[in-house]
Amino acid sequence: MAGALERALELAARYATERSQFGRKIGQFQAIQQELARFAGEVAAAVAAALSAAGALERGDDAMLTVASAKIRAAQAAQEGALIAHQVHGAIGVTDEYALHHSTLRLWACREEFGNEAAWAIELGRALAAGGADQLWPVLTRD
Repeated sequence: MAGALERALELAARYATERSQFGRKIGQFQAIQQELARFAGEVAAAVAAALSAAGALERGDDAMLTVASAKIRAAQAAQEGALIAHQVHGAIGVTDEYALHHSTLRLWACREEFGNEAAWAIELGRALAAGGADQLWPVLTRD
């Protein structure tokens, strides 16, 4: 998901520098710049969560909390990122011939594979609740 988000951001940023409207590149409009910056923040959060989960798995840690958090965060980023990318591109972004369509279609599919973010949020909540109130802060602040 993180890779597809990075690709969609790359396509949206490039398109904003190429497409002109009202005599200006659309990337010069503050509203487009703000949305692309928000998209970049979503991508960064998804990549960080994915790397954290991968690191936990590589170390052999109990990675359930990290993996659940990564799935939730990446799915949220996919929802917001795909929306922004398609808004920047307008109608061209949904055509089969255009690369954005392939990235966002995959993002939407990944959100549902192996449980969507709602299912993972329930599992994450159950796991945290099972540890009890005294363990919540130590679990949240461990390396």
